[in-house]
Amino acid sequence: MKNLFVLLCLLIGSNHSFGNHKKVVQSTVKNVTVFLNGAQVFRHSKMNIKKGITDLVFDSLSTTMNTNSIQVKGKGNFIILDTKYRLIQPKGSTISPKIPAIISQQVQLLQDSIDLLSFDLEELQFRKEVLALEKKILIGNKSIQSDSLQLLKDALFFFREKYNNINTSLIQLKKKEYLLNKLKIALDDRFAKMKANHARVYVVQPSKPNHQIIVTISAAEATTGTMELNYLVSGASWSPKYDIRATGINEPIALTYSANIYQNSGEDWENVHLKLATNNPNKSKTKPVLPVWYLNYYRATNPPKRSKYSNGIQKSKASTSKMEAFSNYDKLEEKLAPAQTSAYYATINDNLTSIAFDISIPYSIPSDGQNHLVSVKSEKLKAQYQYYMVPKLDKDAFLVANISGFEELSLLPAKANVYFEGTFIGETMLNPDVMGDSLALTLGRDERISIRRKLTKEVKKDKLLNDDRTELFTYQLLLKNNRVNDIDIIIEDHIPVPQFETIKVDLLSSDDASYKKETGMLSWSFPLFGQQIKTIEYTYTVKHKKDKPLI
Repeated sequence: MKNLFVLLCLLIGSNHSFGNHKKVVQSTVKNVTVFLNGAQVFRHSKMNIKKGITDLVFDSLSTTMNTNSIQVKGKGNFIILDTKYRLIQPKGSTISPKIPAIISQQVQLLQDSIDLLSFDLEELQFRKEVLALEKKILIGNKSIQSDSLQLLKDALFFFREKYNNINTSLIQLKKKEYLLNKLKIALDDRFAKMKANHARVYVVQPSKPNHQIIVTISAAEATTGTMELNYLVSGASWSPKYDIRATGINEPIALTYSANIYQNSGEDWENVHLKLATNNPNKSKTKPVLPVWYLNYYRATNPPKRSKYSNGIQKSKASTSKMEAFSNYDKLEEKLAPAQTSAYYATINDNLTSIAFDISIPYSIPSDGQNHLVSVKSEKLKAQYQYYMVPKLDKDAFLVANISGFEELSLLPAKANVYFEGTFIGETMLNPDVMGDSLALTLGRDERISIRRKLTKEVKKDKLLNDDRTELFTYQLLLKNNRVNDIDIIIEDHIPVPQFETIKVDLLSSDDASYKKETGMLSWSFPLFGQQIKTIEYTYTVKHKKDKPLI
């Protein structure tokens, strides 16, 4: 009976969809799983459902949605009949925006004030031009002729008074023009901001394409329920970021694991629970197929040489036998399978393992194309601190932390910032694929540990009965720990390695060094107490032909 009801609903949904109820459903993003490339968005909604068949419309969804990945499930007394994707293209709007009357009055009053200021400035410009012309005429009329001294004085007085009045009037007009221009600039700026704000609030904005998911359901009676849908989106990813901090040579290493999350999917993720996954859903899931590996004889492709007498027509006996051999070879090839092309050997591998990090604190990640830092976890790791010194190359000691326990953290290859005692040391690369179960980090120099390397003895001896020469060398390493605490230290040095059998190198003494004859490397590893001074010596000989100088 139930199957018959479902079949009836399907027939009604397919043939009479125009009679369905339509309901726009408000949904929120609750959870997001971010992959190394892409993300899976989980939406949730609560709704009241009418009796009959209803099209639930989830709109304003991601613009980068993978329509093949849409999944829907619900809870309630209803049946999900169909799920489909729909894209609504925007229509051009010809309706003029309705701006409130009081806003229009404010805009008009401000525009009128700016216009009146423009008229005042134009009037000032005319007055300035008249005064400038009057001043020009006054200056140009320099011929003052009079036989009377009093008349000459009166003329000069008139010229001086008129000239000063003109200059005073010009200065007053310039001051007034300055103030009016300043006021006009302020009004223009206010008017521009007002128009921009009104354009943002009241002017119709261009519509964007609306990406929708339509879920068709059937209910025997009015009810309530919940709906959950999820889909994959592109334009999202995450990448790891590490901070490694060491506070002292007797303290564990603090590793902070963070993630840079990027998303430009067209929808904001507000207060969502994040999950970071290390797999890539866009990779093919097709198992690789290993083809047959055929083995054949090599066939020469160079044609036989022509006789200079045959002119390309007659063939020599040797040439004829070669052609017969190739003919027999061609008959053999007819029995072989056709060769495969290079495309047949192209394989796509699937990454079958994945690790996910659940972020317990809700985060908001807007669709802005920017990196947003999310804290993943923080761990304390065991570290063994040792000092390394190579006195032949550098007089300073280098503190190195050998960190273990990385294999349990499921790290991805990425750069890490290294800090020691609150100071940024530099960057290193964490790559669990190549570093094994431990990592050696150099934390910087320590000048409080000093060393001096010097040649204390050099002897050359020539044998009388042959042409050999033996040279003896003794080096001394004087080491001092100026720190108050004890340390573990490794000293590295070397002796030469001969490249000819006529050169012999022998290590006579080394103060219990670890010696590798193939490379000539010497290594001493021991604890060095605070304020302790230690001396190391090693001696070696070189035997060679005395008539051949060494490099």
